[in-house]
Amino acid sequence: VDMLPTLTRRASAYVAERAKTGKPFFLYFALNSPHTPIVPSREWRGKSGLGDYGDFVMETDWAVGEVLAAADKAGIADNTMVVFTSDNGCSPAAGVERLEKEGHFPSAQFRGYKSDIWDGGHRVPFLVRWPGHVKPGATSDQLICLTDFMATCADLLGVKLPDNSGEDSVSILPALLGETNQPLHEAIV
Repeated sequence: VDMLPTLTRRASAYVAERAKTGKPFFLYFALNSPHTPIVPSREWRGKSGLGDYGDFVMETDWAVGEVLAAADKAGIADNTMVVFTSDNGCSPAAGVERLEKEGHFPSAQFRGYKSDIWDGGHRVPFLVRWPGHVKPGATSDQLICLTDFMATCADLLGVKLPDNSGEDSVSILPALLGETNQPLHEAIV
């Protein structure tokens, strides 16, 4: 129950400490939410009106906001890329039927949830904050995959990957920068 607040405090402190060094850093902030077990902290219980899952999602929003605020406070936000994404769709354990009856559709208009072969199980949020590079409010219809982070990070760092490394990874940097509308992938399996 205390895991998300603990991770959030530690991540925010890490951002503040690393910012003091003036050196680039990478933080992988793997949230335990809103994954199962669905355990919002006491402070967030009952806040959403959508049960524990809704409360846990709200707490997730808070956690991300805290880390963004730490970057802002440390004065590094304008030189920091933040990516928010997920590895799969909403778990049926969230009580999807109840959520949908209350007007919340975790897979939006897509069919399926976590563990399904349908789009709702695989289309996930992908939000980027990178001032001066990614235009606020910009959207893209590019088909991308989390495996693309390997080639994208190499592209950002100016590093050439070996030919036998990350063969299915494609840099999405041109899409992030709004430099292309051409498909980056033919397909993703």
